[in-house]
Amino acid sequence: MARGERVQVERRIAGTTIGYMHHGVDLGDGTVVHARPDDFRNPFGGGRVVRTTFEEFAGGGKVPTVSEPQATLSVEETARRAEAEVGRSGYCPVVDNCEHFATWCATGRRSSRQVDIVLARLSWAAARVTAAVSARVAGRVAVRTALSTTVRFGLRGLVPASVAAEAAALATEWRAHQIGCSAAESRRLGDSAGLVTSTLACAAAGLAAGPAGVVAGGLTGAAVWMTGSWAAAAVESR
Repeated sequence: MARGERVQVERRIAGTTIGYMHHGVDLGDGTVVHARPDDFRNPFGGGRVVRTTFEEFAGGGKVPTVSEPQATLSVEETARRAEAEVGRSGYCPVVDNCEHFATWCATGRRSSRQVDIVLARLSWAAARVTAAVSARVAGRVAVRTALSTTVRFGLRGLVPASVAAEAAALATEWRAHQIGCSAAESRRLGDSAGLVTSTLACAAAGLAAGPAGVVAGGLTGAAVWMTGSWAAAAVESR
């Protein structure tokens, strides 16, 4: 690693199997500057910027470099800013975490792709539930098959399917980010996983009505997902 490079290592949220990327700035002398909570079991309990050995930062894991967002400051300026912050108190997983700190050192702006993923998916989940409710208000989707069986998709089916689909999208986008995919590629993979989950969940709900019910359910699930995507995109573009 070189002085001024941003580095990251995969960690686990205390007490869970959920992974996240812990960020820091390599000083090129065997040490890394990074922001961390005083107690990892209580991430909202405050923290500070510390300078530790590279080995302590890595904790036995792989330590790839970070290139997104692209640095706008020189590596020397990045390292200087990191060193100047050592000992500063203050830490919050949502607005002032390790990624916010490392990104600020390299770009002058505080941002966290991990926080952005979670907040965006929560917003999109709300849009999809709204789309499901709107579909129900407009009238239950019903298809009468050749056997005169009717399959209906009400809120009890559409809302859980929408939530499950967004959860699948979040998990996929989160993992894609962890393995190094770009922000655009991570979102594309997440959206694809959500669309497939929504389609399959609603198709399964139509099994009782036979092939026509499965087709109708799949189309309904895809439509709810796409409607939610359009609504969320419209909000983001404002």
